[in-house]
Amino acid sequence: MQASEVRRRILTDHQRLRRDLERLERLANQIRQGLPIPLAMLREDIERLFVWLRAHMEWEESYLLPALREADAWGAERGERLIRDHREQRELLDFLVARLRDATRPAEIVVGDVCHLVELLREDIREEEQELLDERVLRDDVVGIAVETG
Repeated sequence: MQASEVRRRILTDHQRLRRDLERLERLANQIRQGLPIPLAMLREDIERLFVWLRAHMEWEESYLLPALREADAWGAERGERLIRDHREQRELLDFLVARLRDATRPAEIVVGDVCHLVELLREDIREEEQELLDERVLRDDVVGIAVETG
């Protein structure tokens, strides 16, 4: 798979993720405002999001990671960053899943956790797009460093 195809696929995934985050945030805010929306609905949506995020990260590790490593002289560092970010995200997701599955947690705490997660994911998307998915990084042509022509 070419680097540009990897980039397009992830950007498309990010568009879907942004829509999902907007929906979750809207639902959380409706619960916060006291609308009669079952907390179970929010928990189910979050569980689905967690499953999707894990699959997305696995896909990135299968396709984005090699593309980053081959992109340029900084590819190894970018690849390590991706691995580190994914490890931290998985730890956060595991922590939040445990909190969200705890039926004794009050709605206000669950809603707060969801809103905090939404903010974190939006920031992660922004950083990933800016630093790893930029067209200058993920490109189909090979970038030579210190290459002489003549």
